[in-house]
Amino acid sequence: MRRLGPVIATLVFTLLLTSCSTSKTDKVSENSQPSKAQATPSCSKDEFVGGSKWITGQLNAFRKGTLEEAYSFASPSFRQSNGFELFSFLIVGQYSMLLTSKSFQISSCERTGSKFFFTGSLVDNQNNEYTLQYLLSLTDKKWGVDGAQVVKKRNRIDY
Repeated sequence: MRRLGPVIATLVFTLLLTSCSTSKTDKVSENSQPSKAQATPSCSKDEFVGGSKWITGQLNAFRKGTLEEAYSFASPSFRQSNGFELFSFLIVGQYSMLLTSKSFQISSCERTGSKFFFTGSLVDNQNNEYTLQYLLSLTDKKWGVDGAQVVKKRNRIDY
C-alpha cells in the first residue's frame, strides 16, 4: 500500500487540475520582461511574476538536461512524497518534451487558497505544441512545484 502513495497523489492532483479552468491570458515568455506581466483576477502581479520565474527556472533546468536541478524546483511536500528516481522516470518517460523544448510561454495564473494554477504553452524541438498546467505552492515566501500535466497536445503538421 505504501507504494500506491505517489500514484494516489498523482491521481488527486490530476483531478484537481482538470476541475480548474483558466481565464484571462497575461503572458510571460522566456524572453519577455516579467515586470510587464499583468495580474489575473485571482493572482496578484507579484504572484504571477514570481510563479512564472519559478516555472521558467525549472523549464530551463530541463532544457539543460539537469534533472537534479529541475527536481530542486519541486515543493518540499512533492519531494517528500516523490523521490528523485520516480521524478526522473516520469520526466523521461512521459514528459520528455520538457527536455527538448525550444520555447515556452506562461499565459495565466489562478489562485485557489494557497495553491496557484499556471497555464502555459510549450513547443518542442519537433514543433509539437503543448498546453501545460502547473500547480505551485507558496510557503514562507518560497515557491515550489507540486505537479504539472499536459492538457492538450497539437502535433506538427508536415506538408
